Amino acid sequence: MDRHMDRPTFTKLPTEILETIFLNLDPRSLIAVSQTNKLIKQLTTDAPIIWRHLCKTQFKTWDARHDIAAKLAGPLSDVDWRGLYMTKHTIERHTRELLDHVVATQHERIRCINDMAAYGYDAKETLLREIACPDTAEDVLARRYYANAVLERIHREVAINVWIGLRDGKPVSLERALGAYDVFARVGQEVDVDVIVEDIETLANGLLEEHVDFRDLSPRLQASTLASYLREHGFNGVPDTSYRALRNSFIGLVLRSAKHESLPLITVAIYCAIAQRVGLDARPCSILFHVYTLVYAPRNYNLNGEYKPTSSEELDYMYLDPFRSTSEVAPADLQRLLHDMGVPSREHSSFLTETDTREMVLRTARNIMNSVQTIRQTEAGMRHMQASWLTSYPDMDNAFYATIWATLLLGPNDDDHTPDHLGHTAIRRRQYLPYLLDHFQTHFPWDVTLLSRYVVPLFHNQHEGPRLLQFVQNMHQVDGLRKPVSRRNARSMQNVVFRVGQLFRHKRYGYEGVVTGWDVVCDANEDWIQNMGVDQLPHGRNQAFYHVLVCDKSVRYVAAENIEPMESNTVPSEALMRLAGRHFKRWDEGGCAFVSNVRDEYPDD
Repeated sequence: MDRHMDRPTFTKLPTEILETIFLNLDPRSLIAVSQTNKLIKQLTTDAPIIWRHLCKTQFKTWDARHDIAAKLAGPLSDVDWRGLYMTKHTIERHTRELLDHVVATQHERIRCINDMAAYGYDAKETLLREIACPDTAEDVLARRYYANAVLERIHREVAINVWIGLRDGKPVSLERALGAYDVFARVGQEVDVDVIVEDIETLANGLLEEHVDFRDLSPRLQASTLASYLREHGFNGVPDTSYRALRNSFIGLVLRSAKHESLPLITVAIYCAIAQRVGLDARPCSILFHVYTLVYAPRNYNLNGEYKPTSSEELDYMYLDPFRSTSEVAPADLQRLLHDMGVPSREHSSFLTETDTREMVLRTARNIMNSVQTIRQTEAGMRHMQASWLTSYPDMDNAFYATIWATLLLGPNDDDHTPDHLGHTAIRRRQYLPYLLDHFQTHFPWDVTLLSRYVVPLFHNQHEGPRLLQFVQNMHQVDGLRKPVSRRNARSMQNVVFRVGQLFRHKRYGYEGVVTGWDVVCDANEDWIQNMGVDQLPHGRNQAFYHVLVCDKSVRYVAAENIEPMESNTVPSEALMRLAGRHFKRWDEGGCAFVSNVRDEYPDD
């Protein structure tokens, strides 16, 4: 008898144990072990349960089109889990390839960015990993910059679609509509409308755990109990000293911050969102410079929970100011407030009714605009140019850009088709368009697809429509062309002293900047030359002029005589380091200059 006959084999273990073992293997190991025999192949690469597990554990973010939560909750056999895993894996690989192209050349950069953006949240994890690439990466600045730019582009479209849904009458909750600002202006693993919803639900569950009898209380007591609960958990408004801080208008930031400082509108929005989940009918009420909460009793009941059957459609209601206190606010006090503000009595009722979600989003836009204006006014009062965008969070330009989009999409209303109203709508939209295009051209040229998809249709029957369409087409055409090459020759060597990547300080204005391109002589149009007084410069227009990136995010055109190179031991500011990736691979400490990433345009630099 062969002494090896009774030796136990791995495949004779119970199937449940084998599956448990395989569920702990990574994809590469699974593929390797699947090639050992037919049974193991059936339990690994042929087993849907394995691929579902990999989909669940290997990927944290999924684009909404997959409806992954429903798939995970449904029957195993309803989904081609292996196919789904391979789709995600392919998207990750393609995203890396496209990003490599974007980092390597300016040619078709916009197309590649939009191809990545088309994957939506399926590309998010890959982009976050690229943003976190090591400092030693050869192209660290460019890789981080463009990975972040693509992720911002993805987030912007997600936010835009939330607002479009609201505009089109879809049931968009208040927290989702306001959370779109977070998504638009911020990036990160935790930045998502669904995360905001989860945070609201966590607060609602916490309320019910701390107050087990909450649902048995009268609406009046429920209202004050919820207000007290929020204040006990840090939602106590915001001190006057930081009232205009930009972060106070972003509901996702407020929910996740330690102090939960927020403007009244956001406090009320959080209150109403929690109330909706615990069975309390609470709605926002905007009264000029403040936002209150309107709390309604159920039909045929009063606020004290007493059964009062009535044929009237009106519900018993009360006002609350959760931003300031837990106490009920008397209607007479609000009417007195309106009277003191000069509001005629006949108009009081329009202020004392609930405010819809659309108006809350627009009011938030105005609050964000005010915060940005405050930052810029403070900066204007300083002697030297400041990179205030660096210390403002969310990013000041992203936040302002969000308000333009929200106002353009939700502000002018097309519901009224009378000629006067349509004319007014067209005028309002024209007012926003220059701001949108200015931000687009300066900071977000890869948003050209968003422009054609969501803005051009708003002007389809107006004279701006064809011009916008032509502008979009030109953008795509230029993106498809190779950059014209500027080589150094005998003439340029005489005039062009500074190279792409040169760190400098402006002799007259003192700002920090870096050279991103050059012309042998001034190549601006005559109007610009006259407006800027170029001919009054000692060396006039016949000197080299440099395209430069400035620490405040601006892009400028500077005469050679105004460029003063930094001392050799100078290190770029954090602000410039964050911006430099648009044109440069990394900072070279030895050469005291940025390493060019635009050699296709300036090959000798």
